[in-house]
Amino acid sequence: MSRDEAAGAWHVDIRLVLHRGHRALDVTRAVHAATLAAVRAEPEVAARVTVTVTGVV
Repeated sequence: MSRDEAAGAWHVDIRLVLHRGHRALDVTRAVHAATLAAVRAEPEVAARVTVTVTGVV
């Protein structure tokens, strides 16, 4: 997490490692949606969320 002091917005960067058998796109979309929903629960908070799958084990 970091904050853009000029704009006042937060940047949330999430990096995941998946177990085999999980589709990276499905997991990425679900994590992104859940994170945005949590952030939007706080109306005064603006945030950009980035989700990256870094590997599969």
